[in-house]
Amino acid sequence: MKSSLFCVLVLTVVVSSSRQQSYPRNDNININAILQNDRILLGYYKCVMDRGPCTKDGKTFKRALPEALPTACARCSNKQKAAFRTLLLAIRARSEPSFLELLDKYDPSRSNRELLYTFLATGL
Repeated sequence: MKSSLFCVLVLTVVVSSSRQQSYPRNDNININAILQNDRILLGYYKCVMDRGPCTKDGKTFKRALPEALPTACARCSNKQKAAFRTLLLAIRARSEPSFLELLDKYDPSRSNRELLYTFLATGL
């Protein structure tokens, strides 16, 4: 009886901690709508660069950036990784200087820049 209670307790802790591995779920963001509208994409960019107001989704993205950029979104779910990669690639395609400015703001030490570029190139 004690061993089964212990197993249930351990399993609960493992499942609970694995859920905390990814960022809070916000999988309802319509990435295509953002990318098809330069005004909306610019709004997200201004938000994360502290140059404009943030939407709820913008705030979520902004909170994740300090950890997500240097780690190439290591704690992200697969859907979050795809969205993160898509947004970064879109910013980069529209303006390389803005993209580099974003990277420098959230990864000033450039400690894992190669990891991020690999992630952007491969999605892995």
